[in-house]
Amino acid sequence: MTTPIYRSSYEYKEILRLLQKASEESHNFMWQTLDSGRLVVNIEHLEIDFVAREVVISLDKNIQLNPDRPLYVKLDHRSSVFKIVAFEQAQKNVQFAFPAEIKTLELRAHPRHLFDLKLEKTVCLKPSLTNQRETGGGINVRVMDSSDYGLGLILSEQNRNFLKNNRILWITHLREVELRHPILAEVIYFTSEGIGRKQKDLKVGLKLSSTIPQEAYTKFLQ
Repeated sequence: MTTPIYRSSYEYKEILRLLQKASEESHNFMWQTLDSGRLVVNIEHLEIDFVAREVVISLDKNIQLNPDRPLYVKLDHRSSVFKIVAFEQAQKNVQFAFPAEIKTLELRAHPRHLFDLKLEKTVCLKPSLTNQRETGGGINVRVMDSSDYGLGLILSEQNRNFLKNNRILWITHLREVELRHPILAEVIYFTSEGIGRKQKDLKVGLKLSSTIPQEAYTKFLQ
């Protein structure tokens, strides 16, 4: 049996989607670890307050939770789990802010590796119409996540025309390491969902024509 693979999601829109899907499910529950052991309580109803960006859950029984201990919520949807430190309780209702992180099952055929954007993991992209060995004509972009056959990138808005004019690209470098055989990649999507605060960035998805060589990929992950 294959061991389930989890990943952490920090994106507000994805977290909201997970909560919305879970509100339609009936097997959500939560627990709290106490000195006397683990207290497990079923969730009868989950409601989302979009204005206040809060979640209100109704428990299936009236039981007093310890406000000094964190809560752990397990959603039926994709077996997602998240931790809540601050919450308010009024009888059977428990209220808390949207979680900043949710661990959820990785459903992709090729699991993703998520990068801290502060690490400046970059790849060099060049138009496919030019010889991949030519110098110049390419751009270095930050990598947000990677899988065997895909890359998630973040580009500045000023590079929008580069993407529009070049939907097929060569990946020639992983950071400073030049690939012996550059990889062709296709732009699957790009969107201006505001990643940057001062200037909107483009979130870009690439589909790779082949896997990244293991040695180069291992160095890239380090």
